[in-house]
Amino acid sequence: KFQALSVWKNPFAVMKGAVHYAKKTSKDGKVVAVLTMDNPPVNPLSSGVRAGLDEHTKAALADAAVTAIVVNGANGAFCAGADISEFSGGMKGPSLLDVIAALEASSKPVVAAIDGVSLGGGLEVALGCHWRLASTRAMAGLPEVNLGLLPGAGGTQRVPRLVGVEGAIDFLCSGAPLPAAAAAKAGIYDTVVEGDAAAFLQAAIDFAASKAGSDLAGRRLSASQAKAGDPAVVEKKAKQFGMARAGEIAPQAIIRCILASTDRDFAAGMKVESTEFAALMKGDQSKALQYMFFAERECSKIPGLKEKPGPLNAAGIVGAGLMGGGIAMCCAEAGMEVVLMDISQDALDKGMAVIKKNYARSVERGSKKQAAVDKILARIKPSTKYEDFAQCDLVIEAVFENMKIKKEIFAEFDRVCKPGCILASNTSGLDIDEIASATKRPEDVIGCHFFSPANVMKLLENVRGSKSSTRTIATAMAFGKKIKKITCLVGNCPGFVANRVMGVSGAQELLQNGTMPEDIDASAEEFGMRMGPFRMNDLVGIDLFGRERARSGKAMPEKIIADAMFAAGRYGQKVGKGFYKYDEKRRMSKDPEADQLIQKIWETNGVKPRKLTKEEIVQALYFPVINEGFKCLEEGIAIRPSDIDVCLVFGYNWPRFRGGPMQYATSVGLKTVLEGLPKLGVEPSNLLKLCVEKGWNLNSKELAQHTAAKSKL
Repeated sequence: KFQALSVWKNPFAVMKGAVHYAKKTSKDGKVVAVLTMDNPPVNPLSSGVRAGLDEHTKAALADAAVTAIVVNGANGAFCAGADISEFSGGMKGPSLLDVIAALEASSKPVVAAIDGVSLGGGLEVALGCHWRLASTRAMAGLPEVNLGLLPGAGGTQRVPRLVGVEGAIDFLCSGAPLPAAAAAKAGIYDTVVEGDAAAFLQAAIDFAASKAGSDLAGRRLSASQAKAGDPAVVEKKAKQFGMARAGEIAPQAIIRCILASTDRDFAAGMKVESTEFAALMKGDQSKALQYMFFAERECSKIPGLKEKPGPLNAAGIVGAGLMGGGIAMCCAEAGMEVVLMDISQDALDKGMAVIKKNYARSVERGSKKQAAVDKILARIKPSTKYEDFAQCDLVIEAVFENMKIKKEIFAEFDRVCKPGCILASNTSGLDIDEIASATKRPEDVIGCHFFSPANVMKLLENVRGSKSSTRTIATAMAFGKKIKKITCLVGNCPGFVANRVMGVSGAQELLQNGTMPEDIDASAEEFGMRMGPFRMNDLVGIDLFGRERARSGKAMPEKIIADAMFAAGRYGQKVGKGFYKYDEKRRMSKDPEADQLIQKIWETNGVKPRKLTKEEIVQALYFPVINEGFKCLEEGIAIRPSDIDVCLVFGYNWPRFRGGPMQYATSVGLKTVLEGLPKLGVEPSNLLKLCVEKGWNLNSKELAQHTAAKSKL
């Protein structure tokens, strides 16, 4: 069946990727050209791939022996979309629009044989083909909205012509991929085929051959017209995605493009898509979201770390409260055997009850099946004895912030845990080295700082102690990957990175000086924060830091509003009252009692209520945060500026479309930040001053060299 094979060789050395061309024979003896995209690992549409598709489509059309064309991908994927690295440097070779147009205009049937992912531009290539066959391993998605963009190669015009306006809005605005069966049900794939890769390809060749000589006019999506959707449903969906992606401009641009597919021809609709795409591409949001795309992947890379991680089959957790229970859920869901330990049987029973309640809600919502939940729960063994940690590969202390108690727990870890077991603390800011001093094996000790609720929040800060071994670091990083967390290595200092940096937010300063919590929260949320600082305090628990401040004698409830909240038993959502009040379903409302407490402190301190603009509040909130980020770099606590942004985006829900505080500083200008800090009574970081003086930006080689020399990581 194999007749010939050639490989497209790039005429330009800078081009990446290739397309293999083979002529194969169907079961009924017809010759079919197979164009295989090959650009490891997932065949992005780099210049060489586009050029190869263009050249080999022409070759197949010119070859009288070829009756049909199959487009597929190597490396276990069809195509994962555009090569994002080409966005900033300019693209060489034929445009993707021209490549897709040529496939669609082909006089011979073109079948996309999709085995693996078809995402972004990869799916747009498939949409330009006349038929789309998928293996059971296939996945379809247009995730451009996650990069602050829209599908720019006809996706906003072809999808609604294929699946309808309402389905197109859901598919494109969610950015979530669909598995093969769901994509076929939605109408994106024509057929799903069983079998291994070789059998699937042969099925695609046979299918393509069966379509030889077919009338293709009705298979060209650009020749059809999308039907208008129900205006009420469209409006509802626009509001839905406006809330789900608050502050992001791409979803509404996508909807405008989709609607354009209903009242004009394809060429006119493409002009709308092109205009909207160009506007998004030039904007700060797409730059920030693309920056975050790379930052997420970079943060887990530790320069110079070559050590292999230890085993991660069993985990032990001390503390069955909200945090410990959440960590237990993460571990059990990752397939680890879990010992959840608490010295109090009552606390242990309550903790297990909360875990079961959380999973019951998941089953009720349909996000998990009961059978899967039963397997997860079977992996969690409740215990009141440290001795049950004897076979654990990693143990995590997750009790409240009290150094004496934590050291007592680590002494117990030292006593019962096997050699090589990783001894981790979930402390949110205490000294890892002091905790490690309670053991005879400080090299096995590291911080594993989860964010609350641990089973929901994606960030894991691994905190390197001065004696943490490379094996311990490698294992902690592998642990984060295993439980599907965004994992970042940070240095040991009070608050580490996320809590330290956000800890200097101007929220308390604004509150103490006459601005009400709801005004501060509203400004923060309009800026893009999912939750303002005082709503966040209520969620995490005012007692988290309040208890330790009271114990250490630092609390001043007569002058400090947060201390007064703690003293009044207003711990937040867990007790139904904090800066706001909450009903039994944790629905928030304004609380006159909290307002009275705040106003009483103001009167005691001689402070008058004041109204600031939202811009003034945002600068007062976040310019100090940016400054503290520079201090973390200055002190070697963070490896890269982007690591700080990752910690804030995933630890504090800093808006992705702002790119984190360091990227936000870039967008407003480092000089603007430097000049604004003294007005807030904040001394600028020496590194920030140096960057402005030298004209360095956060991507400067000089800054990277300067911070690498100071790094403690």
